[in-house]
Amino acid sequence: MPAYRTGFALPLDELRDEIDRLWTSLVTAPPLHGWGPRSEASVFPAVNLRESDDAFTVEAELPGISVNDVDISVSGDCLVLKGARRGDAVAPQSTTDGAARGGADRPDAVPTAEEPAGEKVVWLLRERGSGAFERRLTLPVAVDSLRVEARLVDGVLTVVCPKLAACQPRKVQVRGG
Repeated sequence: MPAYRTGFALPLDELRDEIDRLWTSLVTAPPLHGWGPRSEASVFPAVNLRESDDAFTVEAELPGISVNDVDISVSGDCLVLKGARRGDAVAPQSTTDGAARGGADRPDAVPTAEEPAGEKVVWLLRERGSGAFERRLTLPVAVDSLRVEARLVDGVLTVVCPKLAACQPRKVQVRGG
């Protein structure tokens, strides 16, 4: 005989099921992209890694970061991208009247802070992170660290890591007889 839920427990069972679904979605969701402490599944900076016969090419998205704020190191098969993005010095809206910004009486607005120019601002939305980051990539084989080249153009960092000669594919001629 099949079991059916009846009586006053039905709404409580539905509530429990909904809470279970919510908890599962929170626990299994990927971490938010951004800065600071993160799990290995994090995606900042987002990278593309491709391989050719003689090199690996890594492209990393680093918007708002200058050449002086990036440090790249290579050791064996490990490529490390480190850097920092400085906090924004310009407010989204620069009026000094809190009511005009909509922040003076809004309970959800970020508290007013003193900016370097001496102007008080209220951040209404701030999604771009700032601070230090580090991303370690393990390449399939060791690379020639003396020949690694990097370029940062329009917020995209391109790092070309030539393979060691011993790791590059080589055509072997087959002889008969």
